[in-house]
Amino acid sequence: MMRGQGRLKRLWGTVLVAAGLFVGGTGTAAAVVGGTDAPAGAYPYQAALLTQGSTGWRQACGGSIIGDRWILTAAHCVEGTAVDRMAVGVGTNTLDSGGTAYRVQEAIRHQDYNGNAAGMPNDIALLKLSTPIAYTPLVQPIALPDPPAYPGGTATLTGWGDINGSGTDTNTLQQATATLLTVAECQTRWPVQNINAKHLCTYDKATGVSACQGDSGGPLAQNGRVIGIVSWGHSLCSGRYPSVYTNVAAYRSWITTKTGI
Repeated sequence: MMRGQGRLKRLWGTVLVAAGLFVGGTGTAAAVVGGTDAPAGAYPYQAALLTQGSTGWRQACGGSIIGDRWILTAAHCVEGTAVDRMAVGVGTNTLDSGGTAYRVQEAIRHQDYNGNAAGMPNDIALLKLSTPIAYTPLVQPIALPDPPAYPGGTATLTGWGDINGSGTDTNTLQQATATLLTVAECQTRWPVQNINAKHLCTYDKATGVSACQGDSGGPLAQNGRVIGIVSWGHSLCSGRYPSVYTNVAAYRSWITTKTGI
């Protein structure tokens, strides 16, 4: 089981994966479809956002370690959850063993986040931890991108949760290579979702790679930097529609203002 910080004990005894929000005909993307098991230690910046409910603690979303007190995630992941019912798990690829858990002191959602608007604008949040993360070879921060970058090519998507659109979840962190679209290409495939330069999109119809329920808030990484935050996508997670992310570079100054990073 996870080692606890303070009063946090037996944190990941039973794993329940959150189903996520839905926006019209779309749902929040959360886990990796078309991926493979990630090697131990390959993604030391990967975090799991844990929330406490009536049946105990569950993995609700993903996140990225960006500082020893700071986790980058999606705003919709912290919406409606009190900070005393949040924790962050780091340092393991498996949800039911290893790693360390840290309590959340403060959750900071972007002031202009709107989960009911088309495209779920400004879907970004920061979690300040109650105590500093102890870095190890399995636990390390990831660098932030330099604005005004809008990347192309491919990027690495990681996360826990559903590995298909039928709700099959996984205990092991998944990894996949995803292909980035331009803003114009993504707008064509999501014509009524107000896609703009504050979003990133990946699309891999041929391989079926997609984010899905359980990965929301988690990282899309390229060249050692976290460039995207899993935000939303089609609820079937089939790869037939782009997965949509918050473009981290577009919020670089906001992150610095809040964290000093």
